Amino acid sequence: MTLGRLVRLSGAISLALFLVLAALSKGWLEPDGMLIFDSRLGGYSLAEAEIYRGMLDAGQKQLYLGWFRWLDTVFPVLLTICLSGILWGQARGVHPAMRLSLIVIPAAYLVMDLAENALVADMLRSAALDAESVALASGFTMAKWGFLALACAICLWAWRWAPKQRSRGGS
Repeated sequence: MTLGRLVRLSGAISLALFLVLAALSKGWLEPDGMLIFDSRLGGYSLAEAEIYRGMLDAGQKQLYLGWFRWLDTVFPVLLTICLSGILWGQARGVHPAMRLSLIVIPAAYLVMDLAENALVADMLRSAALDAESVALASGFTMAKWGFLALACAICLWAWRWAPKQRSRGGS
């Protein structure tokens, strides 16, 4: 499979998964319009986490810990493949060591998202929340969004402004 095809395929599946996750969030996991933990760009406090968790019924918790969590594990992996492929493919004129170092940003997004997912699952399963675990989960949520924004900005740079190697006729 070529890099371009891998980027398109992982991007298309990522988009489809994002839409499914958004539908699950909006339709079933946001009681009274309260955002799910994963969507809170600015993080959340212990009080906010307790209120949200208290509003979820058993079925919603099961959905969050089941299908939603599974999809929310596959989604960032595919999105990271897509973003990394864009960086690698669009910055062809940049030294390979620099391109490889840029891929650390989408990889950091992936680590933050997967760590956040594990911490949120622990929060949903635990009998009582503690300030330290909520702060840690909230920090990973904010870091995830920060690394994702940075990865998208670097992809834009790679697509728009990075030097490109031009193929020459016959070479």
